[in-house]
Amino acid sequence: MKKKIYLATALLATTSLAHAQSSVTLFGTVGGGVRWMNGTKGGSTVAYDNSIVANNNFGISGTEDLGGGIKAIFQLQSPYFTSNGNFAKVVGGTPVMFANAAWVGIDGNYGRLTFGRQFNAFEDTALALDPTNGRGQSIYNVPLVLIDTSPFSGFDSRFNNTVKYRNKFRGLTLDASYSFGGVAGNTRAGSNYAASALYQFGTLLGGASYQRSYSADASQWAQNVQAGAAWQVGPVRIYGNYTTFTVTGTAGAPERRDKVPDGGIVYQVTPSFQLTAAFYDDIASNLGNVPNANGHKVTYYAIAEYYLSKRTELYAQVDRNGLSGAYKTDPTNIAALGIARGGSGVTGVSVGLMTQF
Repeated sequence: MKKKIYLATALLATTSLAHAQSSVTLFGTVGGGVRWMNGTKGGSTVAYDNSIVANNNFGISGTEDLGGGIKAIFQLQSPYFTSNGNFAKVVGGTPVMFANAAWVGIDGNYGRLTFGRQFNAFEDTALALDPTNGRGQSIYNVPLVLIDTSPFSGFDSRFNNTVKYRNKFRGLTLDASYSFGGVAGNTRAGSNYAASALYQFGTLLGGASYQRSYSADASQWAQNVQAGAAWQVGPVRIYGNYTTFTVTGTAGAPERRDKVPDGGIVYQVTPSFQLTAAFYDDIASNLGNVPNANGHKVTYYAIAEYYLSKRTELYAQVDRNGLSGAYKTDPTNIAALGIARGGSGVTGVSVGLMTQF
């Protein structure tokens, strides 16, 4: 009898230890409100707002302690619309469930290695140097989604088939990633590679990043270079960045080139009230790889957030996207912003409620 009791106790202890060494977390954001827009095709509109200040999503993340300072990690994350419950990302006509993240990896003393659909190394630095950390739901206040991503994958901000490595050395964080194209006989086709470095020195954060993507047949490439910084001064955090974007043409067409200076500020007025404002000036030449098709797209936004608790907030947001030159006839931005062809821009105001879990 004693042997049976000892064995049962040992099994219970082992089971408890196994549970203590691993964890799974459910997390997400739910929000919605009302949005008014002026300058859209057909005139002013009033519509439902799918929480423009933060991506509605739900996800599962987990870790398991493997011993020796090494952990197995994973994350699955899906964006969705509270307006109708649909998945927010559609690729090739098919809704994607885990569009925000679907990766697994290991993390330890020698860095973090992850495999799957995720942000690449360039995106990691771009988000760290953005006033809202790229959490916005739409192009109206995340204009760089059409600059910092691959034009060959529908401007998808995440990359499929990606292997990414990250390591930290005191205040320095280094990232490198490679996304496989999977095309037989052509390793470049459909691929992406990126690298970045971030350095934290006291209240100052600085970084630089690079990425290059190839089209499905490797006949074209697109690349980004970014450098920027963020500085915490008391309750205020100041941001400044400079990004370049280049896309090669075909059949002798010129390269498209964009230069985008941007800046922003986050002011924690009180523990429960925060103000954010930013601007982006996209100076483009040869839009659509058409000679002398030059133009500007200027984006401004301001966000006020009042926290009813640590997880729940009321928000109010105003944004303006103004177009000039060739940008007024650019089909990508006309479709994304809903502007009437030839229009000079669109203005929007959103108010709503958001909670996190």
